[in-house]
Amino acid sequence: MLPKASVILVALTFLIALGGCASKKQKYATTDDVFAVYDVNKDGKITQDEFVAHFKDKQKAATAWKKIDTDNNGFVERTLQGDAPVNIWNAVEDTSIAD
Repeated sequence: MLPKASVILVALTFLIALGGCASKKQKYATTDDVFAVYDVNKDGKITQDEFVAHFKDKQKAATAWKKIDTDNNGFVERTLQGDAPVNIWNAVEDTSIAD
């Protein structure tokens, strides 16, 4: 039987490992991944409102939106032509604005 201290250490290690997994931000591999999360009404466009709704800090999210909607038309279409590619979506979420 393991001593109490060992059991506690194992339990703490397990909890820390779980916490590390849970805190990792989502990574998008494809445009479909991005749209599955942000295109709430499934119309093929992501609006600033749909984007900002996913974040606690609305001001930071609105600022991040400017990095995504690079053609400044107020939405991002599925083709992402003229808008930020998938790697920018990942970088924006990594800048600590995600919930």
